[in-house]
Amino acid sequence: MDILDFLPHFQAFLNATSLILICFAFGAVKSGHTIRHKQLMVSALAVSGVFLVSYLYYHAHIGHVPFEGQGIVRPIYFTILFTHIGFAALVLVMIIMAVWRALVRKDFVAHKRIARITFPIWVFVCSSGIVVYIMAFHIYAKV
Repeated sequence: MDILDFLPHFQAFLNATSLILICFAFGAVKSGHTIRHKQLMVSALAVSGVFLVSYLYYHAHIGHVPFEGQGIVRPIYFTILFTHIGFAALVLVMIIMAVWRALVRKDFVAHKRIARITFPIWVFVCSSGIVVYIMAFHIYAKV
């Protein structure tokens, strides 16, 4: 098996891992466990960084992957995909802003303000990435 054949599956695993980590981090900060929150968020950032590198590597070598589904599922898939892509670009900037405010500026009021918006978008991006993966590589995979 070529590494390029394996990467979409690995990326879905990374998306799921990021989703779990940010949800646990949310629970930790809501419970007042700020050190645990920081540990989980740094882990989520590392996992998401590995995802981004592997995603860019994959698409630099593979290019466009056509969606094989037909009929009504096509507009559903592309709606999910395009909102996923748009929010992924947006959340990347928001994550950088939230991390900058927390780790560099130590401005936790500003961090909390941006993180409240960033968290649900990041959850959506991870979740929709998994949905896109399942649709493109399992349900409607090229046989």
